[in-house]
This record gives sequence, structure tokens and C-alpha cells, in this order.
Amino acid sequence: MSSVLSEDREGGVRLLTLNRPPANAIVPHLLDDLTDALQASRDDDAVRAVVLTGAGRFFSGGLDIRGGIDFQALVSPSVDVDPFSALKRCLVTFLHFPKPTVGMLRGHAIAGGLILLLACDYRLGVEGEYRIGLNEVAIGASFPRAAFEIVRLRLSHQQASEVLLGAATYPAGQAVRLGAVDELLPADGFEETVMRRAVRLGGFPRAAYAHTKAALVASAVARIEAETPEEALAGAAVWVTPESVAARAAQAQKLAGG
Repeated sequence: MSSVLSEDREGGVRLLTLNRPPANAIVPHLLDDLTDALQASRDDDAVRAVVLTGAGRFFSGGLDIRGGIDFQALVSPSVDVDPFSALKRCLVTFLHFPKPTVGMLRGHAIAGGLILLLACDYRLGVEGEYRIGLNEVAIGASFPRAAFEIVRLRLSHQQASEVLLGAATYPAGQAVRLGAVDELLPADGFEETVMRRAVRLGGFPRAAYAHTKAALVASAVARIEAETPEEALAGAAVWVTPESVAARAAQAQKLAGG
């Protein structure tokens, strides 16, 4: 069963919903499912725009630290495969996607979950009691090149410095200030507004949108694709330093209520 639900709406909008309860936590197969869904949407002429959201109380809680990465493989000298290759494929697919992508934020978006939201061209959030943030540094995680370039593409240097180095989580009311969303809207009629905006974007001439988007993201894509395997593995190795391992253990205990 796919961890990404696909539903076609009026006006050529395809709604993709991350559906891995309870937190839509990121594992490679979810990223592969999302990549596949995007590729299918790209190839379907009836699809004019894509909306991405999450099921339940979460957009996505980020990487599943219990099963998202084979941490032991990171310390094996025989391993030369980027453990974040599925994330890289997914994020590059977003950047290369020639049609409008709209993020519909209506729940927590933490760490990699917020990266997936930022991968969307346009982002709308609902007013409510949930949190956003990039807390990777606090739990001893490095940012894969693709994730870092998404942040640099979407946020100002000041915003990126605050959310990356501060490693805090923020109430949803801070989402516009931090650049996570373009607007925060009332809950009443929120989904209808998102769909209406997606229909508007999807109604633009396709070639013009695709050409302009490709130009906007070209530098970010070039930097992602220039990353060497050695650079990718060096970044991944940050995850297995003693302080990083201890920080994630403390985080896991906190989440478990210990």
C-alpha cells in the first residue's frame, strides 16, 4: 500500500496526501512513493497542479529516527552509498516538476517534514495550534545537500540562520515571518481556498510556468547535482558522532515520555 494518497480534484488539481500514521514520519519508501506520485502527475496531461498535504495532525514529523536511516551502515567502511539518496531523488523531482506545486499546511511540520513543505512552489497554512521548525542541529543531524539547498532557495539568509542554527520549533503563528508559508488563513474554508489558488496557478500557460520555474531553481539544482559521493558521506557521518547519537537518544526518550 502506498504511503501517499492521490486524489484528483476539479480544475486539474491532484491532491497528494502523506499517509503514514501517526506522524507521517519520513522513511525511504514514503519518499519513493512521493517521487512516484510526482512523476505520475508530471506525465498526466490532465493534471495542471499538485497540492501536497499530510493526513491527521501532522504534515510530517520528519525523519523516523527509529527506522529512517541505517545508522550502523554509516560507520561501515565498506558502505559507499548515500543514505539520503531517496530524499535527494524526491527533492530534485520537486525542483524539476514543471507544474505548480502547492503545500497545504494544517498540522505539525518538523525537520524533514518542513523540508518537504518548502519543496513546494507556494505554501499556505491554516491558523491553528501546531508547530513548525528545523531542529536537526539540536538532535545531532546534518542537513543533506538537497535539503540545505531547498532551505536556501526558499528562505532569506536571516530566516535560514534562525531556523537552522537555532534549531527550535515555533508555533504556527510564526510561519509567515519565518518563510515557511506565504500566508496563514482561517480554518473556515481553508481547503477550498488552497484548491482555488492551485487552480489559478495551474491555469497559466504550461510552457511559460515550466520555463520560469526551471530558471528560478537552476542554481540550487546545479549545486545539488554537483555533490560528490564523498561529500554526501561526510555529511551523513555527522549523524554518528557520540554527541549526535546521545542527542537523538535523549530525543527518543522524550518522545516516549521517559
